[in-house]
Amino acid sequence: MRHLSIRWRLTLWNVGVLAIIILGLSVAVLVLVQRYLWSRFDAELAEELREVVEDVSPYSLKEPVSNVITRRYDLHTHTFALVRTADGQDLLRSRFFVNLDLPLPDTPESLRGTRYDDLLIPNLGHFRFITQAFRAANSQLMVAQIAAPTANLEREYRGAWWTLGTIGPIALLVACVGGSFLASRALAPIEMITQTAERISAEKLTERLNVDRSDDELGRLSTTLNRMFDRLQESINEMRRFTADAAHELRSPLTVIRTEAEVALRTPRSADAYRQVIETTLEEVSRLSDLVNQLLTLSRHDSGIQIADSEEVPLDALLQDVAEKLHILAEQKQISLSITDLPDVTVAGDDVLLSQVFYNLVNNAVHYTNPQGKITVRGDRIGDEVRVTVEDTGLGIAPEHLSRLFDRFYRVDDSRNRASGGTGLGLAICRSIVESHHGHITVESQVGRGSKFAVFLPVKRTKNET
Repeated sequence: MRHLSIRWRLTLWNVGVLAIIILGLSVAVLVLVQRYLWSRFDAELAEELREVVEDVSPYSLKEPVSNVITRRYDLHTHTFALVRTADGQDLLRSRFFVNLDLPLPDTPESLRGTRYDDLLIPNLGHFRFITQAFRAANSQLMVAQIAAPTANLEREYRGAWWTLGTIGPIALLVACVGGSFLASRALAPIEMITQTAERISAEKLTERLNVDRSDDELGRLSTTLNRMFDRLQESINEMRRFTADAAHELRSPLTVIRTEAEVALRTPRSADAYRQVIETTLEEVSRLSDLVNQLLTLSRHDSGIQIADSEEVPLDALLQDVAEKLHILAEQKQISLSITDLPDVTVAGDDVLLSQVFYNLVNNAVHYTNPQGKITVRGDRIGDEVRVTVEDTGLGIAPEHLSRLFDRFYRVDDSRNRASGGTGLGLAICRSIVESHHGHITVESQVGRGSKFAVFLPVKRTKNET
């Protein structure tokens, strides 16, 4: 059954359950029919017995049963009567009872209430007997007995059995055909979903599944698949942009290196000229190496290779170390760099990677802040998180660029171009590292007034914290 299609499995399950229901109902109906037939049959025998007792009770041995009563009961073809006195004399006896060994009690006194007996009579079949003791008008004790064949009852019972036995298989056949049809109708939307999903590929990511009803299971499935296709399309488009931008970034230094090498080899040159070519080539190789390292860092974070919670990092010491590294660069540009309000907390993560985040943020602030500007690094505890802000009084960023500021290879304007040494990957790497540490990063900026980057990281709880 495992190799069957869902349509046939649903059909077989439907037929199987229906077969169990039909079988159970059939057994219950047959039991009820049998009880009803026997109850009705016994009631008819009891009514015949009552009539016999009423007809015979006025008579006694001195007054034999009239020929009228005898002839009347002799005309019965469906029931047969027998009335016997305590000493064994018959007052009423149907001709059917002649030469039969009847299930009579030894004495009328031994009979208590009404007794039912079943007897198989050779060549005649099964008969049902009802026996009862009563007293005649002269208080004489007598026994009355009524017998009737059960052939009609058995015939009715077999009719009910054959009726159910015929209806059951027909119902199962109809259920099989109807179940297959209904299963096909129910699975038709899934087939359409499958065909549409098969048509969607990297070249046809814009096609989506039709959602006729979003409140049922298939509607929710289509909606979920459409969302997955949206994410897939976004990921593929981002990958394509990333590949194109990476190729463009890699092509520029390679073009410079190739051009310098071709020019140097075209004609003999002096040692100073060759030195200049080598220096230019070395600068481009260094820039190319930095770009490759940044791409490798992003690739590792995307694949989840680097684990962020390997050690406990004291945040204040880390920020002080970053400030010391960039303090000289800030002084050269006559920029004030200060660190204030650092909370005494530790975060779980990688010391080197977190240093790279804050180094990139402070370094960017130094590059894009005019002389006499100010850069402030501060931190504060917010619940289970610590927030570190890097705020500058630099050039600022236009609002239309803020949503894409952390995209890879994205540059805001000419003031942040390759000439300044940037590759457009620094902020993307910062976001990737922060997210790998289960945090997030935000930015606020106004053109001409500066920018404010905020890094939120979860605090590592210590033993004395509640």
